[in-house]
Amino acid sequence: MITLRSISSKMKHTTHLKLASSYTNTQPKTIRILAYGDSLTAGTSPPMDQLFPYGPSLENELNELYADSDVSVVVRWRGLPGWTASTMVEHLDDSFVGLRSAVSGIKDPALSLVIILAGTNDIGMLTSSMTKDASVEEAVETILGLHKACLELDQNDSSNDVQLQTLAVGIPGSAWQQMNPSAKKLCDDMNASLKEFAASSFDGRVTYVDFPFEYSQGDSKWSGDGLHFSPEGYEVLGVELAKSVKKILDDL
Repeated sequence: MITLRSISSKMKHTTHLKLASSYTNTQPKTIRILAYGDSLTAGTSPPMDQLFPYGPSLENELNELYADSDVSVVVRWRGLPGWTASTMVEHLDDSFVGLRSAVSGIKDPALSLVIILAGTNDIGMLTSSMTKDASVEEAVETILGLHKACLELDQNDSSNDVQLQTLAVGIPGSAWQQMNPSAKKLCDDMNASLKEFAASSFDGRVTYVDFPFEYSQGDSKWSGDGLHFSPEGYEVLGVELAKSVKKILDDL
């Protein structure tokens, strides 16, 4: 026999479920991003010993752009000063520095985007030797290998329902490139290859963006060594990248 008391109890229970469901649906959606690369990701800025990674600036700017939504963005970074892309590929599964290790280790939620900024040290190494002309294919293949390591890992992980994306940031200019035409040409050719890879690989899961500002001697965005950025430069980098990153996240 159904009594008024039992009906009232059921109504209260149903109301409670509706409220709980409504509360759950209003919880912020957390999006995780990893920035990976060399000293330009670590935030090296000679002659200062302190690091100024662009990650915090990128995170702050993205959360400003999403201020009127239920999206919360978390950016983490792993920068390896002095490392070439080829060395990064050799250590993909290293638990302390490896890219593939980092991607597979970030869960609940998993990463939505990996930003890769590498190649500056490769250019320096390949063009400082006068014994042979630098090979574009040799120089860019290891950077492409970093992207492939992320995307192939994601494809093979059936437990991950996030369609991981990567962002290839163009290699910036430098004082060395300004003085060495071979280095400048190699940089331009490598960026062209990265752009072509993004346009033709992994069904649109790779995006290429030009580096947001050029090298100019005396520019306040650059440190005195002509290779790294000033604290202001890292701040600008994060803010500028946020525009491209948001476009990617909005399409997920």
